[in-house]
Amino acid sequence: MDGDPRRQHRRVSLDAKFHGGGASTNLHGRITDLSGSGLFLVTKQFIPVGKQVHLEFELDTGRVDAVGEVRWIARGSDAPEQGMGIRFLRLSSASAKAIDDALDALTGT
Repeated sequence: MDGDPRRQHRRVSLDAKFHGGGASTNLHGRITDLSGSGLFLVTKQFIPVGKQVHLEFELDTGRVDAVGEVRWIARGSDAPEQGMGIRFLRLSSASAKAIDDALDALTGT
């Protein structure tokens, strides 16, 4: 879990396959960071900051189907991983439960 005091939600590292789309772009990649408020998607495809994206991915605890907003982009030689930070905007109760259960399992709580 990230110890950054600016973070309001538990955050874990993981490796989950992702697909979705937005702004006329099909996205594929890996989720390497997940919290109750969003995720980091490692990808070579980018959507502009502020645009919405449809998110679909599978966790060991269930399927997540949500809508998110691109909040920031990491690319270029200075970025350790190329990708996008995405904040959840709409998340069904079943998807929220799958994320919460995954966070519990990965943090041991």
